[in-house]
This record gives sequence, C-alpha cells and structure tokens, in this order.
Amino acid sequence: MRAVKLLAPGVLELQELPAPNGVTDTTVRIKVSACGVCGSDLALYNGRRDLSGEHYFGHEFSGVITEAGNTANGLAKGMRVASELVKGCGRCWYCRNGMQNYCTSLNDALLPGGFAEETLVLNTDAYSFLSPIPDSLDDITATILEPANCAYHVAMRANIKPGDSVLVIGLGAIGLIAALILKTLGAGKVIGADRSKLRLEQVRRTGLLEVVDTAETGWMDQVREMTAKEGVDVVVEATGAPAVLKDTLMIARTGGRIVVPSVYFGVVEGFEPLPIMRKELTVIGSKGPAPQLKTDGTSAVVDKVMELKEGLQKIIAVYDYKDALQAFADARSGAAIKAVIQF
Repeated sequence: MRAVKLLAPGVLELQELPAPNGVTDTTVRIKVSACGVCGSDLALYNGRRDLSGEHYFGHEFSGVITEAGNTANGLAKGMRVASELVKGCGRCWYCRNGMQNYCTSLNDALLPGGFAEETLVLNTDAYSFLSPIPDSLDDITATILEPANCAYHVAMRANIKPGDSVLVIGLGAIGLIAALILKTLGAGKVIGADRSKLRLEQVRRTGLLEVVDTAETGWMDQVREMTAKEGVDVVVEATGAPAVLKDTLMIARTGGRIVVPSVYFGVVEGFEPLPIMRKELTVIGSKGPAPQLKTDGTSAVVDKVMELKEGLQKIIAVYDYKDALQAFADARSGAAIKAVIQF
C-alpha cells in the first residue's frame, strides 16, 4: 500500500508498505480516502515530539470499512466513516470523572494511522474512534470531523452564554472551527485574531470572520471598540505561542473566561498572573476530542460539520498523496489553513 512515512524530524518519504494485518474482533480495517495534517503531526515533523514513541501517523481521516471485526458499535463492512472519538470505556478513572478524552491513547487505537492507504482502528464495545458519515458528506470535508470534535470541546469548555463576545487568537483550523461553532451556539460578536498577514488575508477572503492583526500596535483597543469596550467575555487562545497567554489576561473582561486548546512547547517569560485574581478570570484547558453525543448516542459533531460544511470547505486545501511533502510545507508556513492529503 502507499503511505507517507515520517522517518525522522523533517524527513518525509513516500513508500510502498505491506498492508497492516492482524484484524481481530477488536479492530476494523479502513481503506483511507483522505487524511488531514494536524498540528500534532507538524510537531512530530518539526521534532518537537519524540517520534520513537509514536506508533501512528495521521489521525484526521475518512474512508471505508473493509473488515469490521465483531461489528461493535454498529460498524459494518462497506460503511463510510471518519475518525472521531465517540466512546470511552466508562470504567476508568477518566471516564468516571467526565474526562473520556483521556480514556485511550491513539497509540493504542491506530496502526499505522491515516497517512496510509489502509489503517487498523481499535473498535470495541467499550471504545470507538469512528463515526459513520452520511452520503451527503464528501470524503474530503469528512476529514474535518476529528478537528471539529476538538473545536466542539473548546466551545463546550467556553460555557458560552447567549450574546457573549468572543475573541479567538490563532486562526489555524482549531481556532477557526471553534469560532464557527461558537457562532452557532449563540455567541454574539466573534472576532478572529492573528499576527500572520498571510493567514489574516486567507480568513478575510473566506468571509467567515472579522479579523484583527495582533502585530499592530493598539490591536486590543480595536477589539474593545468592536465589543463592549471593557474586554471580551470569552477568549480562545489557539496559537500555541506561550507568550500570547499574557495577552488573553489583558483582553478578557472582568469575570471573563479563557479557554486554552494550545499545545505549548515553551515557557511564558515575564508572566504576570495577577489579572487572574484581580479580574476573577476563569482559565481552563481543552485537550483534544471528547465524545459529543446526541441523546440517541450518535455524534453531534457530524451534524455540526454538515451544518457548517460550506464554510469548512473554504479552509481546506487538497493535495494528492504524491504531493504530501508540499502539503506539510504549506501547513507549516500557513499557506494552507487545513491541508488534506488524498489517496
């Protein structure tokens, strides 16, 4: 099978590999249609994460089930699916304390991952990382399901109230999708912010958000003028740059909420935490995907992706698997908001 293999930091290679074998009652085999490039994939590529401990590469994929194991969770051969955490075991400490996003590592769930024509995926009565997708959702847009799940978790952590003003700093895929979801959940003014001229222009062209340039002096004053002048109700810090956390404490209003889905690889120099107390701020983390289910047990995120499909398609850049190196280069530079590799 064809695969995009990460051999070492900065070294990607297109390879022909044996198809993964060993389908059991607890796994399904997926013929991968497409896979998105995540920030965590870039962290591996950039050498910020230890590659030696990773068993998989790529987790934002769509495809078709070719072998279904024991058909747990209703997954059957021939079914179109996309990756998304939809079920935890319910018994571990994390699940029992409402943190199903910590239940099972993807290292134990995917082999070799979505940057290959086929991958095995763990699927048991107690765990599922796949959601069936409707015929009206194309394979490319379906790769957004997993990052949309992460963004939905951000929105839930924000505890949005009708009319709340929101500032999303960092207009990569997670930040943008979170902004769109927060709009649908009743947020009032939603503003995007970034310091990349390229990214700001891309978002302006989509027409999805009003944006401000954080590289400009006085950008916080611009945001205050666009809201209630005391600061914003909710700030989402999605840049991954530790220093930006200081800005969130300044721009949030008294009593405001700050949600941090960023994966940081550094420290915050000169950090002044006093505003957390003085302004009674709530600062809360948001890690990865978590089950977001309707009362019938099916994914709420699939419906949300369908609702936002037209807007989501504006942020996707599609690459043939032979152009995987370019996909990663464009994802790194910001030339692509969401790069998707198609097999």
